[in-house]
Parts: sequence; structure tokens; C-alpha cells
Amino acid sequence: MKRKLLYLFVVFAVVTSSLFQPSQVEAQATKVYWDGILMVPGQVGKIKVVKPINLWKRTSDGLVFERILKPGEQYRVYRYDNLYGGQYGLGGGMYITKMAGYVDYKTPSKAKLRELENAQGGSTVTPPVGTPASNLFPKEAIPTLSIGKVAAQAITQIAPGVRKKLIDIDGALGAQKLFVIDYDGKTSNIQMKAELAKDQVVGFETTSSQANSVPQNDSYHVVAGVNGDYFDKTGQPVDLMMIDGSIVATPQTALSDLAVLGITSNKKAIIGAPQVSMNLSVNGTSYPINSVNRKRLADHLVVYTRDFAPTTSTNELGTEVRVKIDSGKLNGGETLAGTVTEVISGVGNAALNTNEIILSGHHFASDFLKGINVGDQIEISTKFTPAEWNDVREAVSGRYHLVKNGVLQTIKVAGVAPRTAVGVRKDGSLFTAVIDGRTTQSKGLSLQNTAKLMKDLGANYAMTFDGGGSSTVVVRELGNTKVTVANTPSDGYERSVANSLLFVSTYKTGPAVTISPASNVLEVFQGATYTNLSVPVKGLDQYMNPVAISGNGKVTSTILSSVNGKQVVNAKPGTYAGMVTYEGKTTNIQLRVTNTIDSIKASENYLQLAKGQAVQLSVSGIKNGQAVLTDASAFTFSSTVGTVQANGKYTAPNKDGIGTINVKYGNKSLTIPVIVGEVAPTILESFNKGIFNYEATSDKAKSVSVTSVANDRDGSKAIKLTYDFKDTTGTSGAYINAKTNLTISTPLKKIGMWVKGDSKGNWLRSQVVDATGKTVQLDFDKNVTWTDWRFVTANVPAGLSYPLKMDLPVRYMQTENAKKANGEIIIDDIQAIYKD
Repeated sequence: MKRKLLYLFVVFAVVTSSLFQPSQVEAQATKVYWDGILMVPGQVGKIKVVKPINLWKRTSDGLVFERILKPGEQYRVYRYDNLYGGQYGLGGGMYITKMAGYVDYKTPSKAKLRELENAQGGSTVTPPVGTPASNLFPKEAIPTLSIGKVAAQAITQIAPGVRKKLIDIDGALGAQKLFVIDYDGKTSNIQMKAELAKDQVVGFETTSSQANSVPQNDSYHVVAGVNGDYFDKTGQPVDLMMIDGSIVATPQTALSDLAVLGITSNKKAIIGAPQVSMNLSVNGTSYPINSVNRKRLADHLVVYTRDFAPTTSTNELGTEVRVKIDSGKLNGGETLAGTVTEVISGVGNAALNTNEIILSGHHFASDFLKGINVGDQIEISTKFTPAEWNDVREAVSGRYHLVKNGVLQTIKVAGVAPRTAVGVRKDGSLFTAVIDGRTTQSKGLSLQNTAKLMKDLGANYAMTFDGGGSSTVVVRELGNTKVTVANTPSDGYERSVANSLLFVSTYKTGPAVTISPASNVLEVFQGATYTNLSVPVKGLDQYMNPVAISGNGKVTSTILSSVNGKQVVNAKPGTYAGMVTYEGKTTNIQLRVTNTIDSIKASENYLQLAKGQAVQLSVSGIKNGQAVLTDASAFTFSSTVGTVQANGKYTAPNKDGIGTINVKYGNKSLTIPVIVGEVAPTILESFNKGIFNYEATSDKAKSVSVTSVANDRDGSKAIKLTYDFKDTTGTSGAYINAKTNLTISTPLKKIGMWVKGDSKGNWLRSQVVDATGKTVQLDFDKNVTWTDWRFVTANVPAGLSYPLKMDLPVRYMQTENAKKANGEIIIDDIQAIYKD
């Protein structure tokens, strides 16, 4: 009892040292307190236990339970990783599993972390500003969110002034994954652009395809994007859209429900509900324009551009006027002027060409257009209210206003789903947010909670784009030339949508100044040995543009020990910092150490050795069909016979015997059977303890039974099989079925048994199943003609996977109707034979 109490005290001391570490604390010139607790170097947060929860210690064998933490206990947190479902590291190898509602996790503010750093005399908690690593993977304070606690945050600088943020959240509904693209709103050479599916209003295209189809060169790079407006069944965006200073679609939603993002000529982002009015002037008279690139309704005058589709898709009940554009665009700051080149009535479906518009009118509007002649000069004026929208050059619409002038909006729409939203801060910065949903990894949000999220992220104004299966964020990952989907769309694939909002960098590509690994995380295996561990790298210029290079960068880390010129992973499972070096350039990488594999394979299924013989075991750890571990020293060995060293060298004992070698790595193990010297047969079943494990079964037999008998061979017990095949047709069989299969772990040559026959000419067999599920029939004799005791054997095929399971030790069969009879046989001492 005293030992147990001492053990518990030691465990408690280790854990509580996460909160109270005198050596670290006393070393500080100035003590820094946060939320009533003294902070120490390396601390990233703290946890308060809300409900009883297990404390775990990580070992090479996995998690080991330590004790149950009680509500109210508090601990410093030094790290977080995704192992075992996500765990907070408390120091000393102790961890708490992330469970919503069981712990309250908090992180200090950026100012508090700076205060702690200053107290350490300028200790470098993060890479120094200006290095390539800090430029590419900057640090920011963890945001405080109403929808839940931030469990992890990863930031990548994908262009000057543009950052990608991946945020894992523990929310009230469960896990949430948030993807943010953040533009500071002031960095030059960054543009916000609207893009249409297939470059026209009618049609669908995925967000990534829209982005990658934009003509790009060394001075024009799409670095990110999100899906845009809601759309109808033909793929037309529902409301206002502008591209390159021209209206490509006018709004259709009532002004009270309209939500539009606009980008002005000086790159200012605004969100509102603009009202647009347009007028056609010709020959001193004017006529109101109802819409741009929308379906022509009764009495409507519509302006069609090549952005709509190849044709106007109108019927013959109207007039269409073709106009060559001479100057201007369809926006609030310009007047479009043009010359009439064609007037056609009663036809419709006019072709749409670049540098032209079609004026299409029905009824009264048609009558007005009939008064226009070829060669007439026309003008189209456009005005927005509020007036600031007259300067908008790019616009994408959505539906719901989430935040207005800093005020959270009330949205009484039920339902939790994936969401896409855009927000503008007071400082002019713009950000988009995509929240995955409808999965266990990310539940999704209600519109009201989306509003709270946007406000928490700093939005002064915010609105939604289309959500659900449409929610998509695409990113040009470091070193890549094209964007790829960064989130997990809920349809299981990327949905085709109507339009998108793109982030564009116009910084001209220069020479490579740094590198980026092909993946920011490299998986390595605990205890594994690597020769020149390296990863493919990509070149980046000072603006994060890709620069073509070829080759791999060398990986180094404090968890990689140099042994005989090779690198050995000497850390337990977790995520650790590493460095990649290529031609003098360096960047950071994370090394994720794991001990999780799919299986272990040995070069030999079993060993048959002479007494005292030594061999080197050759084993491999397999994952995804590939051998990821080949050095024997990474595995743990044990043996029931002989000895095995840590390097996998096995020495047989100096006596005959059979046994096994056990090979273990992580939670996987492999048993290798061993036969040493001349080994006598092993009795698998003597029946001396009864026949309770056996029952009689049959095919096409009138009766069958088993009984325990005293045999007249040696006086021990045996099993008798009684059968009656009379008057049956087809193959008859009487079987002794093992309720619990007989297991054969060591490879053998034969199965043997003593049989007292009945001279009925039946076929004596046995059935085994190997480790792969393969069923094998073993033949002892195809014609039992004796009535005395005989020892019979059946050869066991080579190449079977062990262990074998004997489910039918005896199958006594007759295939010929003329030989059908009744009788009985007695079976004794079923045994495994290891030599010919």
C-alpha cells in the first residue's frame, strides 16, 4: 500500500510541476503572471479541468493511464498535437485528451507573450523577424472566439499582405475547421478580383478551375479564392456582379435583403446594399434600362454583353439593337458610348460578341428601340446609391448581412451547415472565412454563429457568400503554380458554382531567395534509421512566387541522432521542429514522429535451426503497402526459446525445442515460430479430458454422433464417431467438429492420428484454415479398409500462413452410393509432426 501511495505521489508531483517549476521561475529576472498563474518559458496556454478527465502518460507502447484529474485543477500547457484524437501536453510526458466540455483551454494574449519574452531577456520564442522561416510561417495571437476554443492555429504567408490561416476549434457542437484568407488591405500589388464560371454569366465551374483558368504570367498570380454568390439552375449568380469596372449582372434581390461586396478603384473594400439605376440615351431621348444580362421580361429593356453567353437567348417577341462600344464601361463613374450597327425586330437570340452590346426590348421597350437607326450614337449612364458604389470596379454578392458598422446582426434562419463569409475591418483589411461542415471533423455553423465568428475575427462589416456544398477555399500553396482546394467540401467533391472572389498578386517573379518543402509536415517513424533524410523542395522568390528548382533538401532536427553516418529518430510520438537545407537556403519543417504502422513482415515465415545456431532476423514495418521500417533495431524482440538481441540477432538454445519469437513495433506485433533441432511430435488433442469441445455434424447422413470411449490400444480415452449413410445419395459425410478450433502455431510437415477403422472403404480427411482464411483439406486415407488400430498421417502443404486453425479434425466421407453403409471409427492422439 505504501508503494502505491508513493507512486501516486510521484505522478502527482510530475504533473503539478507543469504549474510550479521553481528552476525556471527563479531564473526569470521579472515574474510574469497571467490569469493568476506564474508563466514560464515555453508555455502556450493553460487548462482548467471542468469535469473529471483521465491523465495520460505517453510511452513507446502508447498511452498509459495515470490518474483522474478533478474539476478545478489547473495546468500549464506547453504544446498541442493531433495524436490520439488531439491532446494538450502538460510537460513531463503527461497529456490530457481534447474533449469539449471537460476542460477549459485558454491562451495568453500576444502582449502577454511579449511581456514573458522580455522577462527572459529577449529569449527567442519564435524565429527572428526577417528570416525566411518567420516570413513564411508568421506567428499571431490565438483569437478568442464565441463559438469555441481555438485548439490549434497554423498560418502561412502565401503572398505579401496575404495569409492563409487554418484554425481548429472546439465548439459547443463539436469540432470545427476554419479556413481564413486574410489580406491586410494596404500591401501594394495585391488585387481582389471577381471571376465568372466559364467566363460567362450562364454556366457552372469549380472555384479552383475558375482561378486556374485566369491567364497568368510572371506578374499576375492567383494566390487564393473562395466561392461567391448564390445561383440559379442555369448557373447565373443571383445578384450584382462587376468585373474589371463593368457590370456583368445586375441585382435581382429586394434592396432590403441585398448583400454585396464591392472593391473600389483604390482597392477599398465595402459591403452594402447598393441600388443601381441605368438609362439609355439616343437622339435626345432616354429610356430606363431594367437589367444587365438577365432574362428579358415583359416590357423590359435589357443590356446584354458577351459576359452573358454566346447569344441573348431571347424569343422573337421583341427588338434587338447591336451597338459597337466606342468608349466607357457599365459603371457609376463612366458613360458607355457606342454606335448602332444593326437593328433587328421579330427574331431574337442575337449573337453576342466582344466590344459590342445588344439592347433587347419587349413591347414598349421594343417600340422604343424600333425608333433607333443604324449609325445612331447611344449612351448608357449608370448611377449607384450610395454614391461610394460609383467607384466600385469589382463586385460579388451574397445574401445575409452578418455585421453592420460593428453591430452583430440577428439572423433568424435555422440550420447548421458549411459557410462562406467575407468581412471588412475598420483598418480596411479584408478576410474570407470558410467553415467546413456536415462531418465529424467539422460540424458547421448556424448563420447566427457565423455572424459571431466574423465579428470575433474583427469584421466591422460582414456578409455571407453561398454556403453548404458550395463552400470552397482554394490556395496556391507555397512553391505551387496553381491553386488547389484547401478545405473539405461537404459534397465529398468540389462543387461547380457561378462565380468566385480571387486574391491576386501582381508582384513580378524574381530569383529564388528561400525554399519551401513540398509538405510542411514530414512523417518519420520512432526508432527508424534513415540515410540522408531529405524532402523535395520548391523555390520561392521574395514575394512567395514559385521559382523552378530541382532537387531535395536535407532534413535536420534535434530528434535525429547521427549513428554511423545515418540519422536515427530518437523521439517518442509527437510533432517536433526541423530544418530543411538546400544550396545554402533553409526553411522550417515539422517532423511528425509516429509508431503507427499497418503490419510487420518477416523475410521468413518460420525458422528451423540447429541447436546453438545464430541468425540475423530480417523484418520490415509496412504502411500503405510500403516498407517504412527496415532496421531491426527499431523493433522490440522477445523469445520463448533461445535469445534475441536488440539488433535482431537470434541464437537458438543448445537443446531441442519449439517456441516463438515476438516482434513488436507500436501496437503491431508478429510471431515467428521457431523449431530447434530434432523436435518430437506435439499432441494437439488426446481426448483424455473428455470430448466437451467436440460435436458431430454431417452431410447426407441418416444419423451421426460422437461419444467418449476407453480405447483398447493403451487404455486412455478416445473419441468414437458413429454414422449411418444407408439409403442416401450424393457425397455423405460424418464430421467431428471442434467448437474451439485446435491451434497450430509452429509450421509442421504432417498431421498424424491413431485410428481404429471399420473397413467400410470411406475417405478419411481433416480440415484446417490458415491465417489468411484459406481452407485446406488434408487426406489421411481415401479407402479405410482396416479394423485394427493404425497410425495415419496427412502431408501439410508448404506456404501456409500460420497459425493454422483446425476446425474439422475428422471428416469421414463416402462419395459412391453403392458403398453407403453404417459404422463407427475411433480417433486418438491427434498430433503435429515437424519432420518428414
